[in-house]
Amino acid sequence: MSMNQSIREAYVSQISGMTIAINGRYEESRNITDVQQIFDYIQYKNNRVLELKLYDKQGKVLAASNRKEIGMIIPSSSVIIPTQDKTIVDRVPMAESDKPIVRLTAPLQEDGIVVGAVEVIFDSSEEELLLKQRTKLILIVGLSIAVVLSTLLWLILRVVVIRPLSRLREAAVIVKQGGDLPKLQFKASPEIAEVSEAFNDMVSNLEDRYQQLQQALNTLQVTQDQLVQSEKMGALGNLVAGVSHEINTPIGIGVTAISFLDQKTKEFQSLYETGKMKKSDLEQFLTVTHETNAMVQSNLERASSLVRSFKQISVDQSVEIKRTFLFKEYIEGIMASLKPAFKKTRLRIDVLCDDQLHVYSYPGALSQIITNLVMNSMNHAYSADEEGTLILRVVEQPDHILIMYSDDGRGMTADVLDHIFDPFFTTSRGQGGTGLGMNIVYNLVTQSLYGTIQCSSKLGQGSLFAITIPKEEEAVL
Repeated sequence: MSMNQSIREAYVSQISGMTIAINGRYEESRNITDVQQIFDYIQYKNNRVLELKLYDKQGKVLAASNRKEIGMIIPSSSVIIPTQDKTIVDRVPMAESDKPIVRLTAPLQEDGIVVGAVEVIFDSSEEELLLKQRTKLILIVGLSIAVVLSTLLWLILRVVVIRPLSRLREAAVIVKQGGDLPKLQFKASPEIAEVSEAFNDMVSNLEDRYQQLQQALNTLQVTQDQLVQSEKMGALGNLVAGVSHEINTPIGIGVTAISFLDQKTKEFQSLYETGKMKKSDLEQFLTVTHETNAMVQSNLERASSLVRSFKQISVDQSVEIKRTFLFKEYIEGIMASLKPAFKKTRLRIDVLCDDQLHVYSYPGALSQIITNLVMNSMNHAYSADEEGTLILRVVEQPDHILIMYSDDGRGMTADVLDHIFDPFFTTSRGQGGTGLGMNIVYNLVTQSLYGTIQCSSKLGQGSLFAITIPKEEEAVL
C-alpha cells in the first residue's frame, strides 16, 4: 500500500510538471499549435508517454499526439473534467490494452478557470514490475517469519502444554486399567501444575470413593428390589382382599340357607314327634329342603370357582412357572379378582379375545402386567365419578401374540409419556404412588416374556399400550 501511494504521487508529480508547461504555453499564446508541439516534445523525450490529449468540457479534442483524433468528440461517459488543482489517476482496464497503463487527467485552466482537461496515457510496466517484486519479497519474508514463529510456538506449546497433557492422558489410561500410578510432577505452567495436583488428589481418593459408590449402588439395588417386591405383594394383597370380599357373599348366603334349613328341620322333627304331621307338611318340608340345597350348592360352587381362580392366580404370581392356559379364561379370572375395585367406579372393561386361544407362557407375569395396567388406568386416567371404558384386545399372529390395552381417560403429556416406564417416576407421589408399577410392567414384558411394549397417548385422548410377546409351543417330553 505504501509503494502504491508512492507511485501514485510520482505520477501526479510528473503530470503536474507537464500540465504546468501546457497550461503556461496555452494561456500565453492561446494557440493549440503550441500545445501540440509540447505534446510532441514530451512524447519525444519520454517514451513511456504513450498518448497525450487535450479536450474541452464538451469532449472535443483540441490537441492530441495522434493527429487523427483532433476535432473528434469523446463520448460523454469518457469525459473527465477534474476540479482545479486536482489530478486524477486511474488504471485503464487490461481489456483495452495488452500492457499495464495509467491514465493521468489534469485540469486545463484559462485565467484561473477550468476549461478542459489534459489526458496523459502512461506506460506503468516498470512500476508494476517493481511492485510485484517488492510484494513477492515481502510475502517471502513474511512467510519465513511466520514459519519461524510457528515453529517456536509449537516447541513452546509442546514443552509447556502438549507433553504434560500427554503424560496426564497416559496416567488416566493407567488408572482406567486399574494400575498403580506414581505421583505426577510437572515443571510447566501454573495451570498444568494445578491440574496435575488435582489429578493426584483424585487418584489418591479414587479407591475410597469407589467403595462408597459401590456401597451406595448395592443399597440402591436392595432398596429397589424391596420396593419392587413390595409392589408385587401389594398387588397380591389387593387380590386377596378382593377375592375375600367376593367369597364372603356366596358363603354368607350358604350359611344363611343352612341355618334356615336347620330351623325348618327342627320344626318338622317337632311336628313329627307330636304325631300331628300331615302329608302336606311333608311335601312342604321336602320343597324347602330342595330349594335350600339348590341355593347352597350354587353359592358353594361360585365360592369354589373364586377360590380356584384366586389360588391359580396367586400361585402364578408367586412362582414363575411356564405352562399352557386358555388366555381369555385366565383374563376373566383376573377381572373377577379386580371386581371389588371396579365396584367403586363407573368404569367397565371389555375383553376381546378368542375363546380357544391357548398360550404357552408365564401366566403370573401376564397377570401382573394386566393388573398393573388396569390399576394404572383406574388411579390416573379418571376422576372419582367419571365414566370410562377399558378395552383389552388380544390378536393372535403367526409368530407372536399382540395384546392391546387402551382406555379413554385423560391421557398423558409428552413429558410424562417419555418417562412412563422409568423407575420411581410417578405423577401421584403425594397420594402414595411409588412409580414402580409401569416399570414392573416394562421389565416383565422385556425380560420375563422377551417381548416389546410401546405406549402412545395424547392429553385428553386416552392411552394405548401395545404389547408383543413371542408365540411358543410347549415342549413335549
